[in-house]
Amino acid sequence: MDSTNINYEGYPQQEQYNEGMEQYDHQQQQHQPQQYQDIPQQQQVVSPPLEEDDEFGGPAGAFANVGQGLVGKYKNMMMQYWQETINSIEHDDHDFKNHQLPLARIKKVMKTDEEVKMISAEAPILFAKGCDIFITELTMRAWIHAEENKRRTLQKSDIAAALQKSDMFDFLIDIVPREEEKPKRKSHTPMPPQMQQGYQGVDQQTYEQQQWAQYQQQQQQAQQQTENDYLLQQQQAQQQQQQYLAYQQQQQQQQEQQPQQQTKTDETYNY
Repeated sequence: MDSTNINYEGYPQQEQYNEGMEQYDHQQQQHQPQQYQDIPQQQQVVSPPLEEDDEFGGPAGAFANVGQGLVGKYKNMMMQYWQETINSIEHDDHDFKNHQLPLARIKKVMKTDEEVKMISAEAPILFAKGCDIFITELTMRAWIHAEENKRRTLQKSDIAAALQKSDMFDFLIDIVPREEEKPKRKSHTPMPPQMQQGYQGVDQQTYEQQQWAQYQQQQQQAQQQTENDYLLQQQQAQQQQQQYLAYQQQQQQQQEQQPQQQTKTDETYNY
């Protein structure tokens, strides 16, 4: 069989296959719009799902910071909250006359910028909704920290801890100061044996000098104490000796006075 017959023998079948696929694709394109004619318009609008994960396993794009600092069920809960919030904004009918946050206060804050001359009616409403979402998310993050510490009361420390776990709240660092972590103690690294021997020699010599100086000081204190005790004993002995001499003098005086008194009494009896 010639090589030319091998290379071109199957070409007619391939051309028929390609023509059949083109006809099938054309029919699918014609019938595809008819499949969605009976579906209501509200059902055709589907909220955009969360974007695909990045190479590190976290959400990418606009949802990159949604679960930042959270893991496990808490991360899923935050992702679900944002998905429900987006669905509510896109599909629900909102009553723009009733607001949970005061628009007057929001307008006052907006007018602090000198370049803002006029504010439309829709702008404060959008800011109010944004503040509502922001407060809700921060409260959820703070409450997660309180639950992790087995507490049922939301504290300022919970809010500060929630701010640390996401870069989106860096602008609040002046309002709620972050608690600085205490520096960890440095682990003691052993020195080489040669350096240890050198330091041990120096330390031993210094220790012996200190011990000798302490011993001499104790000896001086003991010697001074013995001298003080000896002087005190001498003073006590002198005092006792003086008391004894005074007692003897008193006895002699009494003995000398008794004969004189006796002679006087005898003279009185003779008269």
